[in-house]
Amino acid sequence: MECTLVKKLISKTLKIIKVRDELKTSIKISNSHICNRLHKCFCKIFENREVTTKILLDIESILDYVEDEINIGHWSKVPLDLRRTYTIASFIKMVLCLKFHKNNIDINKLREILRCIDKGLLLGAPLKNNPELLTKAATILSKSIHEHFPEHSLIIESESGGDLKSDEVCNQPQFMFSNIDALEIDFITLPSLEHFSVYFRNQHPLKLQGCIDHWPARTKWKNIEYLIEMAGDRTVPVEIGTQYVDENWSQKLMTLKEFIEKYYIKKEDCIGYLAQHNLFDQIPELKKDIGIPEYCTLCEDYDNFCDPEINCWFGPGGTVSSLHYDPKHNLLAQIYGTKQVLLFAPSDTQFLYPYEETLLRNTSQVDPMMPNLELYPNFKKAKMYKCLLNEGEVLYIPKKWWHHVIALDRSFSVSFWWQ
Repeated sequence: MECTLVKKLISKTLKIIKVRDELKTSIKISNSHICNRLHKCFCKIFENREVTTKILLDIESILDYVEDEINIGHWSKVPLDLRRTYTIASFIKMVLCLKFHKNNIDINKLREILRCIDKGLLLGAPLKNNPELLTKAATILSKSIHEHFPEHSLIIESESGGDLKSDEVCNQPQFMFSNIDALEIDFITLPSLEHFSVYFRNQHPLKLQGCIDHWPARTKWKNIEYLIEMAGDRTVPVEIGTQYVDENWSQKLMTLKEFIEKYYIKKEDCIGYLAQHNLFDQIPELKKDIGIPEYCTLCEDYDNFCDPEINCWFGPGGTVSSLHYDPKHNLLAQIYGTKQVLLFAPSDTQFLYPYEETLLRNTSQVDPMMPNLELYPNFKKAKMYKCLLNEGEVLYIPKKWWHHVIALDRSFSVSFWWQ
């Protein structure tokens, strides 16, 4: 059965290449020696000869080299060609590994290969003529794991045997919304596009109700077993630490199942958060459970309009997004759970003490929940707004509005950023 499975996998994955030559011609690395080795590995995936250990070691070392090059300097400065080369190398490794293990494939080897493809999706970049190459490859592998190894269930149980959906809302004094001295923002149920455009033009936050009640995610994602079934084997980047400005903050790659077990259900010493991740391009199956709100069609410059960037925010209670602003408009949809959001207008930036360093200049040094007025005396001049974002509600955050977000319980949010 294993040999037949691998033949089918190889056949399916090679068929998704639209233009075979693109993979070969898109390999662009300044190191000519590495480039030649990668070309040879590429040719091997179309040969009928046995794959040797030497070839696998070669593609592995090439991937290590390209990954090291990608990790030099700031992510925004990484050449697109280099990331596309990582995409190609990841695909080549997948096919070579399948061929090498064709007679003794098992679930652990398939999961290892799927992890390689996910890393390619996270670090690589879409190819011009094959933009969905790795996405489709990952779908094929993921489906094969569930179809051929059903006995390896991904379902997990809560240690307490309780509900896996939500925690009790935190009730510490700093989370008591009613005691926060701030203006509560407006809310409207199912506003028309014309009505919403008033807030859009005036650049003022607004809470919307009744806008995502029809999303399948509202019910499906509450069942954590559904998420594990759909994406439990997939590798995702998890933020470790309370907030990204902390010294002990870090990121770690792990499967979604590992994240759920370690950080979502169990109570670890540190907080894990699947934050600001484009999960839906990586796993299109989940994108079918949501929709793009029509409010995202409003634009200040229609000549440069593009589809919104969609990110997920999934984690336990207690996750914190430091006070910061984004350069784009944001609709934050709360699938389930509750979040507390504190907001400040761009005109109050002078009172919020942004970091001076370039990478954090959109982040405030002030914790608005417990401001140190000795260090930041002018903070008291800022006008604070507040919002309790409950399940099924959507918060419009205009571009460059400062916002501080705390998850009061287990929650799943989806953000739509658009120009």
